[in-house]
Amino acid sequence: AGLGLALLLNSPWMRGRNLFRLAFFSPNLVGGVFVGVLFSVLFVPQYGLINRGLHALFGIPLDTRWLADPALVMPALVMTSLWMSVGFHMVYILAGLQSIEKDLYEAALLDGANSWQQFWHVTLPGLRHVLIFLLLISTIGSFQLFELPWVMLGRGPGPDASGLTIVMYLYLNGYVAGDLGYASAVGWTLALGLLVVSLVQLRLTGAWKPRAS
Repeated sequence: AGLGLALLLNSPWMRGRNLFRLAFFSPNLVGGVFVGVLFSVLFVPQYGLINRGLHALFGIPLDTRWLADPALVMPALVMTSLWMSVGFHMVYILAGLQSIEKDLYEAALLDGANSWQQFWHVTLPGLRHVLIFLLLISTIGSFQLFELPWVMLGRGPGPDASGLTIVMYLYLNGYVAGDLGYASAVGWTLALGLLVVSLVQLRLTGAWKPRAS
């Protein structure tokens, strides 16, 4: 989504791009607690804006209980997190797009490359390091998610613990149940797990190559 918005705002025919940049980036200017309160209202059955919009577009029932149905809690959290993060990714990708040399597009055009070929062979390689960076911070941020589901689900993991995240699990064990030792073990496991996942991602994307001994 961030890549698509960045490509759209980088188009030469786009008007009012500065206004759109501010509009898409503005969710990053508020905290997760505020966003959680906002979307807990937007997901209200019958009168919530999201239910009314989806009902008008796709005919879903107005009484859909996003935050009370275990099958819908995670999609609701994903939509909310997407709303928060897409503008952040858009700004980074837009900066990467503007740093790609225009001569590369002109050379590709002279070689007969169409728009899709230019995107695949010029744009994506030029954005490689930006996309790898965003992949890493997005993965780390998803593992560290806490205040957003905590507020949206009424200070808890939701029905059948369907909104339980790792950091929420740590908090419930450490500060609610009082088992600080177990919570500390969860925290260290999370840190080591994120390190392993990050190294695997860097290895698979080719951003990190171990030196030969």
